[in-house]
Amino acid sequence: MTTKQRILNTSLQLFNQQGIDTITVRHIAKELGMSHGNLCYHFPNTDVIIEKLYEQLLNELNETLTNPMLLQELNLKMFYELTSFIFGKLYKYKFLMQDFVSIMRRNPNLKQKHRALVSSRRMLFQMGIGAAIEVGMLKPDIIEGQYENYFEQLFIISDFWLSSAEILYEGTEENKLEKYINITFTLIVPYLTEKGLAEYQEILKK
Repeated sequence: MTTKQRILNTSLQLFNQQGIDTITVRHIAKELGMSHGNLCYHFPNTDVIIEKLYEQLLNELNETLTNPMLLQELNLKMFYELTSFIFGKLYKYKFLMQDFVSIMRRNPNLKQKHRALVSSRRMLFQMGIGAAIEVGMLKPDIIEGQYENYFEQLFIISDFWLSSAEILYEGTEENKLEKYINITFTLIVPYLTEKGLAEYQEILKK
């Protein structure tokens, strides 16, 4: 493992445990048994580390989300598995979500990257919705902008569910991820056809 990757891994662990306002490059260097100057040679400050961790998260997501086979194997079970996959990755990098607004304010460049990400995901989402309507799993638009609103709801939840859970969730840590995956997955119910609803109920049984 490279020195840079060791720094990123340790930073991720510390940020997840204590947040971005507590952890400095000196804390990270001490945890690694590295001099402050040596660490700053690779990453001059925590904002640079945070941006690299954001990019690392996107790379891990894109390995799956940009797979062209996704739309060819479209079914509700796959939607559920994708939701689980995305939320699992967000949980791995949970400090990014818990300190989301603060991070974006501190780093305008990262804010622009996130805006670009949302735009690219919107195109992928629209293709998926169109394919799901075509195979009879989802209803066509009932009102104008219906699925655009659904997309926005999904992104709001994915960006901020961890902040909400930090304040309101009262269950065990091991059950947290599954609970919020299921909360998010229920958003699709009003859009399901009878065929889609039957498939949804089968997924719940499992």
